[in-house]
Order: sequence, then structure tokens, then C-alpha cells
Amino acid sequence: MDIKRNLLLVGLALVSYLMLLAWNQDYPAELSLDNGNTVSEPLAEISETTFPNIPVAPSDAEDLPTVPATSQTDEIQIPVAQSLPDSRLITVTTPNQVVTIDLLGGDIVGVSLPAFPVSLESPDEPFRLLRQDANMVYVAQSGLIGRDGPDASDQGRPVYRSSQDAFTITNLEENVDLVFTSPDGVEITKRFVFAEDDYLIKVQYLINNQSTANWQGNMFGQIKRDNSLDPSDTGRFSLRTFLGAAYNTPDDPYVKIDIEDIDDGVDAFETTGGWIAFSQHYFLGSWIPDSSTNNSFTLRRNSLGEYLLTFVNPLISVDSGQTGMIEAGFWAGPKDQYRLEEISSDLDLTIDYGLFYFIASPIFWLLTQINDAVGNYGVSILLLTLVIKIILYPLSAKSLKSMAKMRKLAPKITALKDKHGDDKQKFMQAQMELWKKEQVNPFGGCLPMLLQMPVFLGIFWVLNESVELRQASFIFWYNDLSKMDPYFLLPLLMGGAMFVQQTLTPMQTADPAQAKMMKFMPVIFTVFFLWFPAGLVLYYTANSVLSILQQWIITKQVERSYKPKGT
Repeated sequence: MDIKRNLLLVGLALVSYLMLLAWNQDYPAELSLDNGNTVSEPLAEISETTFPNIPVAPSDAEDLPTVPATSQTDEIQIPVAQSLPDSRLITVTTPNQVVTIDLLGGDIVGVSLPAFPVSLESPDEPFRLLRQDANMVYVAQSGLIGRDGPDASDQGRPVYRSSQDAFTITNLEENVDLVFTSPDGVEITKRFVFAEDDYLIKVQYLINNQSTANWQGNMFGQIKRDNSLDPSDTGRFSLRTFLGAAYNTPDDPYVKIDIEDIDDGVDAFETTGGWIAFSQHYFLGSWIPDSSTNNSFTLRRNSLGEYLLTFVNPLISVDSGQTGMIEAGFWAGPKDQYRLEEISSDLDLTIDYGLFYFIASPIFWLLTQINDAVGNYGVSILLLTLVIKIILYPLSAKSLKSMAKMRKLAPKITALKDKHGDDKQKFMQAQMELWKKEQVNPFGGCLPMLLQMPVFLGIFWVLNESVELRQASFIFWYNDLSKMDPYFLLPLLMGGAMFVQQTLTPMQTADPAQAKMMKFMPVIFTVFFLWFPAGLVLYYTANSVLSILQQWIITKQVERSYKPKGT
């Protein structure tokens, strides 16, 4: 029984299984996005054909949340809204975003990201994160419900007024105000606070109660999205990442639910602060309510099959002649690990590094530090590989030395097998005595390799999840390290390097089936990596080449120093 070889096979099978967890469950058709107008057009050119779903639909009534039963006001049922004239759209342009706001309700119905083109072939076409058209419904709704909330009115959602149709943010922070006055004289200003260097949009409600009665209401924020595929997937054969809802609770800092699992029902919950988000590859839409209030959260689906991720703030009360304010933040942009961490506790966990987050985070930090110095993510990955190889050298050296010693004993083990024939018990006893005599640990090569697996998997997720690698160039035709190598050069080089490593460590098993399986491992891994992101394959190729060099050096050292201690 070759214990070392079997443990190696188990380790390789484990790595393969964990990689397959990230592989496509199927190969769905590539999402086809329209090439129509973007929200950066002048207002005059935006028409109902550009956003055909914006007028109030009967489903809008069921989309609006109700006040939680735990609040200080009775639960309010939202009546069906009546038809209203077509909505007016305004645009807000910042260096980072082009935001489209619907004056009906003041919802954010479009967000384009100029810094992130749809593709390298269309550098002037920004990626559209939020949109409401024939291809996708993904919007950020917000409003005031409760006893006096205008969004709970039987007249339908409020239509706000704006001083202009288009705004350009040029200062560090600017306000865009929408105003609505209720029939009883309550003036509500829905203020959007934009920063020129950020993706966080603050949404504030300023309530000026000039009526004769006390005003009461609750703010809600809601993400509405259909079940469209992830438009940030890089291609038909790209690795599929998590697509669905995410939130945090007092008991769990990061909960994720696949979008289709919302159909089965999700329990409502309350927490102080908190956040709720829709997560996709590289990008995030997230509502972050007041961190000091006890907020209610729900996840549900409406009759049109659209998913609603909602929070509701506690009751706010404004006396006659007084003013009040309540706010929340909405993130619409890339998964910027350090900025998300600043905004809300655990929000950075939406960059899903899996079980080995505690390892992946420092690896990501190291990668960014190296790239700040060299300015090329391909070169940064190569240097990262070298640094990690140096850090892990003691473990790698121990493993390789053990493998080299086992290789030296292979002829003696074969002789013992021939001597004892089919008597496996005597063969095992003789083999153990030989290992003890030669002071060789059969587990010495396996355990160091197993201990390195969390690091390898952490690197896997860092290179697959980091938006920094999206459209990052290297050399030659490698102009997007988040996409597969179009000519398969790196996967083939990696497979070749694995084959060379295998030849440096001849088979230590007499089992033909195991030997045949091991010979096919470079082929199997090469096939796996053909469609992996080029940045990821670059790391594993560089790691394999460095491992060959390290293995050759250590093997020579062992061969020079090894002296048999008997026959």
C-alpha cells in the first residue's frame, strides 16, 4: 500500500473538486446586450423607447414594501397605483457615474460606469450596472411609506420637480434636489448627494412640515432586479461567480442567497444598521441604511418574477412647523474592497473569497502594493508568485526533500515487493522498517503540500474576483487578464511545466492504474485551465516553472548528500 501516493491523489482530487465548484454548471448562451443609447445622452433624446418600462405599472403597488409590524404605526397596505403621465428623466454625470433618475418616485433607474467600458473593443461605451429596458430590469427604488408617506398615497407615487434636466458634478460633493409638496402643505425634498471621486450616492429626505398636523412616515430603500444573467461575465466559457442577494445579520457577517433561491422564501429580519446588496462578478449594488437605527429587511419576488431586496427604517415623526431628515446610502459601482470596508461593517465581504478570506485578503493587499510600484498587473502577478514562493520555501523544500529521499528508496521498496509477493502484511511491515531505518517520513511530502493548498486557493479567488484585473493588460495579446488566453499558450505552458515536474519525480507506485492516472494529471489540469482567466493561469504557470527550478536544485542536493545506511 503506497500511503504517500494515495495521499497525493487525495490532495490532487481535493484541489480539482474545489476548482470545479467555481466551474460552470452549464454553458449558457452569452448574454446579448443592446447597443442602444446610454444614459449619458441629452435628456431630449431619451424617450419611452429607451426606457419602455418606466411608466407606472400595476405591479408597482405590490413592489412597495409595507411598514413592519414592529414599528410604531399600523401596517399600511399600498393600494394599486393609477396610471400617470410618462415619467421625466434627469441625468447626473460625475467622473465615475452617469446616473439616470426617474422623477416618478425619484428612483435611480440607470447607472453607467465610464471608467469600466463594456469591452476593450468598445472603449467609449460604459458598462451599464443599473438599467431598465427590454434587456434587463435592475433599479434602486426608495421612498417614504407609513401613515403620511407620499409613496403610500392612494394617488400613486409622488412626481418630483427638478430645477434642471441634467447635472454635472465637478466639485468634491454636490447636491441634486427633487421637490414634492403634498396637498396638506408638507414639502419633501429628496436630495441626492454625489461625490466626484466616489460610487456612493447618499439619498436624503428633508421633511418640512408646514401642515397643521404631526407627520409620520418610514423611509425604505429597495433593489429591484429580474433574473437576467450576469452581464459582467467575460464570455461563454468564463468561470461563473456568485449572482444573487447578500446581506449581513447579527449572527452572520455575510449571508448570500442565489437569486433563484429567493423563490423558496427568505425570513424577514431586523438588525441595527446592516446592508442589503445584489452581487455580481466585479460589481455591486447595495443599500446601506442608517447604522444607528434598527432596520427591517425583506427579500421577496413579485408577480412579474422580479426580485425585491428591501430595507425599511424606523418611524420618523415631524411635528407641525418643524423639519426632519433621514438618509441612506446606495453603492453602485465596482467591488472596491477598501472603500466598501469603510462604508459599512462586513460590506467588503461581498468580494467573495470563500473560506480562505483571511488568507486571500493579505494576498490581495500584497498584489496591489506590488502593482502600485510596477504599474502592470501581469508583472505584478509574476512578482507575487516569486514572493509567495519565497515565503512558502520552507514547506516546499521539506516536501521536495522527502520526495527525493523516497525516490532513492524506490528500488529497495520494489525489491521488498518482489520478495514478499502477495503477502501484503509482510510487505507493509518490511516497508515500515525500511522507512524507520532510513529515517524517512512517508508523510513528509504530502503534509507540506496540503498545508499550502489554502494559499493556492486564496490566490485562485483573488485573481478571479478582483475587479482590478478586469481589462488589465500584460504583454503581447494579453490585454485583458480577466479573460481566457485566446491562443491557449499559457495553459499549454502550464501543462508542459506540470509534465516536466512529473518527470523529475518518477512514479513511486507499482499500481498501473495509479501510475496511469498520475500521467494524465497534467492533461486534466491543462483542460481545466484552458478557459480560466489569463491572470490566474499566468500565476499557476509561473508557480510551476519556479517549482521545477526549486525541485531540480533540491533533488541535486539530496542526491549529493544522501548516503544509504544499510542494505
